[in-house]
Amino acid sequence: MNAARTAEYLAPVAARKACRICVEGSPGRIRSCAEFEFDPEVVSHWEQWLGHQSPKILAVGQDFGNVAYVVRHKGRDEPGNHTNANLQRCLAAAGISVGNPPECDATAPVFMTNSILCLKEGRMDAPILGSWVRSCTKAHLVPLLRYLKPPVVVGMGSRGWQAVRQAFALGDAPQPISEAVGCGWLAADGTRVFAVGHCGPLGLTNRPLAQQLADWCRIGEAIALAQQQPTRLTAAARTGYVTGVRGDLSRPACAPR
Repeated sequence: MNAARTAEYLAPVAARKACRICVEGSPGRIRSCAEFEFDPEVVSHWEQWLGHQSPKILAVGQDFGNVAYVVRHKGRDEPGNHTNANLQRCLAAAGISVGNPPECDATAPVFMTNSILCLKEGRMDAPILGSWVRSCTKAHLVPLLRYLKPPVVVGMGSRGWQAVRQAFALGDAPQPISEAVGCGWLAADGTRVFAVGHCGPLGLTNRPLAQQLADWCRIGEAIALAQQQPTRLTAAARTGYVTGVRGDLSRPACAPR
């Protein structure tokens, strides 16, 4: 990454650190990681593992964890995290090999982020408010997408999908992840957008790993297609291939249920 891009990337990093929208709106339920001295110079804590600055794919998960988890691991992931292990398998199904977390893999063309960038108080499975996702998408995800310009974007699980659906204004796409999962859309700017199940232990109860791997295999086909057709499409040019299905890409191409 050159110096100019490094300087440009400092703006979204600073914005994440300064943001207190949800903290002030939900006192006692969520905290900013910027409160801690170990908070790294990143937009997404997940990008410490996979944070390529010219990614072929950007994926949006749920959250990085609760306060206790992040404090225990000083802002990084724990080795052996089951979600990350499953994500490695999903990315491999898409044709992308990545190194073992939490060590940075600077070569894998993947950027990982979450639907919220702050930390939940309470349990790891504490609920995420929809208002947090809406605020974080507007303040942080949209500028990040504008900066990185990934050709393929994936929403993982209900909150990841909520964020991606909002960011690309996919009003015609189903809102419930149960209806959107396994499907792909072409956004107005030409970005190929997908909804998948979350690959964490709870997410696997809703969509087993075998089905998720099949979903990611189709995403891999879209990544390959994006490399062959790198020019961003306009809203008027929505015909071609996505997830191996030919036709009007303003409509979803879905995996078997």
